[in-house]
Amino acid sequence: MRFFRILLLGLVACYQTPALANIDNYFNTIKKNPNALFAFLKSMPKGGELHYHLAGGAYPEAMLSVVAKENYCLNKNTYNLTKIVEDCRGVLIQQVMTQPDFYEKTIEAWSMKNFHPLQESGHDHFFNSFFKFLPIVVNHSPELLAEVMQRAANQQEQYMEVMIAPDNMNSIGFGTSNLLATSPTHAKEQLLANADFQNNIHETVNETTNLLKKARQLLSCDKKPEQQVCQLTVKFQYIVLREQPLEKVFAQALNGFAAASQSQELIAINLVQPEDGLISLHDYHKQMEIFAFLHQAYPNVHLSLHAGELEPEAVAPSSLNFHMNEAINIAHAQRIGHGTAVAYEDNAQQLLQQMAKRQIAVEINLTSNHKILNIHGKKHPLRYYLANNVPVVLSTDDEGILRTDLTREYVKAVLEHKLDYPTLKQINRNALSYSFLSGKSLWLDPAKAKPVKACQNLHSTSCLAFIKTSEKAKLQWQLEDKLNQFEIRYAK
Repeated sequence: MRFFRILLLGLVACYQTPALANIDNYFNTIKKNPNALFAFLKSMPKGGELHYHLAGGAYPEAMLSVVAKENYCLNKNTYNLTKIVEDCRGVLIQQVMTQPDFYEKTIEAWSMKNFHPLQESGHDHFFNSFFKFLPIVVNHSPELLAEVMQRAANQQEQYMEVMIAPDNMNSIGFGTSNLLATSPTHAKEQLLANADFQNNIHETVNETTNLLKKARQLLSCDKKPEQQVCQLTVKFQYIVLREQPLEKVFAQALNGFAAASQSQELIAINLVQPEDGLISLHDYHKQMEIFAFLHQAYPNVHLSLHAGELEPEAVAPSSLNFHMNEAINIAHAQRIGHGTAVAYEDNAQQLLQQMAKRQIAVEINLTSNHKILNIHGKKHPLRYYLANNVPVVLSTDDEGILRTDLTREYVKAVLEHKLDYPTLKQINRNALSYSFLSGKSLWLDPAKAKPVKACQNLHSTSCLAFIKTSEKAKLQWQLEDKLNQFEIRYAK
């Protein structure tokens, strides 16, 4: 039996290179065909997504379905949803579901569907949409997460990092106007000595755990754990709003860092809202200093930051040349979200070299950058990053509002940026290699897919023992196994 097992492993190893060559040949025959590409890439096993907002992840159709039988009212003009307290002076949510025209207009108001820039830009329409359905996000996060997870499983994804506000941003209330009057150290001590603030930290941890637990229950993972969606690993990032006074940024960030230091599910912090907002631009440097201070206090908490998500004509030149540099070198960001304005940074080439050397990945969101910033095709820096050996991952950003999915992001990368199969495969692997999952990586050198010593043979006893010690390596191993099976389908 042992002889046949060794023989089988040897045969698998022998077939890996021919299989890759064959799938590469097949890919080259379909790389200009959007339909064939989509079918091919949808079936491809994927590492997952590292840049994903729960608030914008669910499709509006799903959100309306979730609240279809509840007491909500839609404003006829703004399409803002509110909980009914006394009377509905707009349209009852139940009535929306029976009025096709109004239903369609609601979907368009809540997303980028059929969007044409008339009274507002794509940027403004996108960011304004969140306020319209916010009550659903606040009151029905488990249902939205379940919908998001199911779609991820349908895309053959293994892992997601999802941005959330598990305390419904209650921590903002602790950011009183005089909080930073003396020093960040004093502000930190003052907040951590506050029993209510400590309760909010614990609530943040507990609500994060409960969110995933409830979503998995809605998906019947307790009864049917063998479902593909139940195999999906989900972790969370705590979001901090950047368009608010520094005291509130500090309170919210401290709550997030403290909670993440105590949680198995909440593993990172991120900064959200428009980077080109008035407060965001004015306070950017000071916000980075806040994150630097909290990184020093909580060095084991991971940090990914939206930085360089700027359209050059939308801001003054003085706001284009330092955001990514400061996110990395002051705030200690381990990954950068978007990074579309990298070429406008001072010493851009040096920054790219630094990102490549320190393995700071950039989270690329092609549809998002196209619809929000009007940056696409040759204007997009995807190939600029790749040419400079910066690790790249592909994500959807706000899948539901933008009306995309991870497969379509891969298709867009091929059609618009001429990526070949080996490059896509590396980007695919990167989603796990540069994730914030715990444990050592399967790869000694992720860029070259060079495995650690114990896993020179992925099916060896030493490798199987190694992956038991690392959550990250285990998922990486599973992806390699699935990709190998996927590629063998195309062996001739």
